[in-house]
Amino acid sequence: MKHIPNIITLSRLLLCVPIAIIFARHGFDILGMILFIIACFTDMIDGTIARLVNNGKGTELGQTLDSISDMALVVVAALFIVPAMELSAVLFWLCMAGFAYKLISSLVGYIKHKSVSMLIVHTYLMRSLGYILFVWVVVHWIFNGPNAITNAYTIFVIASIFILTTEEILISLLLKGPSSDVRTIFHVKRENSRLAKEENGIETQK
Repeated sequence: MKHIPNIITLSRLLLCVPIAIIFARHGFDILGMILFIIACFTDMIDGTIARLVNNGKGTELGQTLDSISDMALVVVAALFIVPAMELSAVLFWLCMAGFAYKLISSLVGYIKHKSVSMLIVHTYLMRSLGYILFVWVVVHWIFNGPNAITNAYTIFVIASIFILTTEEILISLLLKGPSSDVRTIFHVKRENSRLAKEENGIETQK
């Protein structure tokens, strides 16, 4: 029972392969969209299920798998889904700049804390960004190409990536240890206190 959340998370990682292939070959194909929606749905439920079966807490393995799977889906979106949107050159390269900024944020978290789980800090804002990106892809699929509505939403997505990822970078820099579940930048001080107590407890046991 306790392995179910990790299996769900791992399925998202495995789904990235066929999603990438389908979007690369066929663009916004119905099968690709179904697999993409399923992958996003696993992201919505795996954390909740993990807390239910693990007494309200996620596991270190689960957090690592979740960050890897989320990052894989972000990479697939940048390399295969966005090109299929047929955006203008300006919007396309702004999107690429946004995804590159997210990659830099992930590298900052990983390099500073030497933890794969820090590839994505699961703040409220980063969780909301996941929903924003999901809606973005669905909107492009529904409207079957760029128009005034999809272009306006794309601009909103680009702004969201830069603004919300900035909080993630700041949290990674301010944290004194790896913790991918900090809710907002205002929770960093409390999380650092918790990490310090854990470290002191370990030293006391030694």
